Amino acid sequence: MQTMTSQDTLEGHEVGLSTAPAEPPAAPAADSSALELVSQWFPCPLTVRAGTFSLPPEPAWQAVVRAARPQLEAMLGAVGRLECPELGPLSQCGTAWLVRDDVAVTNRHNILSLLDDLQRGTRTLRVDLCAEADAPADRRCPVRRVLYIDPIHDLAFVQVSQERTPHAGLAVVDAIVAGHPVAVIGFPSHAEGGYPEAEYKHCFGDGWFDRDGRGYKRISLGRVVSTSAALLEHDCTTLGGSSGGAVVDLVRGAVIGLNYGESRDRRLNLGVPGWVVRERLEQLERLR
Repeated sequence: MQTMTSQDTLEGHEVGLSTAPAEPPAAPAADSSALELVSQWFPCPLTVRAGTFSLPPEPAWQAVVRAARPQLEAMLGAVGRLECPELGPLSQCGTAWLVRDDVAVTNRHNILSLLDDLQRGTRTLRVDLCAEADAPADRRCPVRRVLYIDPIHDLAFVQVSQERTPHAGLAVVDAIVAGHPVAVIGFPSHAEGGYPEAEYKHCFGDGWFDRDGRGYKRISLGRVVSTSAALLEHDCTTLGGSSGGAVVDLVRGAVIGLNYGESRDRRLNLGVPGWVVRERLEQLERLR
């Protein structure tokens, strides 16, 4: 696998930054002790099985999800669990999703600590585009190389090889429409303690995790709370493993951001806005 060392990443692989416009201030860093947050217990995230899902029990959300179902089902196959198989039971690194049929986006923090081992060939990465409850893992796509790690935003691109019928990349839009319901498609993994037991078991205790605690594909519902040039804040329920998930506008059926962590002070989750993802991808493609 061709990749870059952690030192090289932060010094010599800032795609297009020499000609790009000035950057806005960096978004606030996520709390390193717990990179995802349950900001609300209901509606519970929806379990994906066989490429589909049941409607939520809340009447107000049923109409929203029913209308969005065709677009959501079309998107699910492009979102995968990012794994490092050499880590065994700890193999889940987060979530990644396709932006092109051979390029996936994820969070910088999901892979930064692995870069030197990837360079030496002692560890590998893969994206399991299935990883659904009760489903065989038959869509594991090897990561061929790390293409880019952003020095400002919690964002990275990797090259993947789809070995079956390729799934197209997801559409990422620039504009975020206030008031539209959203969802994070990702793989929340088991969290040890830190949450009220009854609520945690209600939302996450029914076949949510495999025997190693790795998360299955879930759809977490919520709303965008605020946006800025460098930041998207939302209240979708996430856990560790949701990092790198796709933040989807349920009305337009398009990705509006890249989930990356939480703001414990504000009790909200954070994302890289879609316009940043699009800009970085366009810069990368000009250099490929």
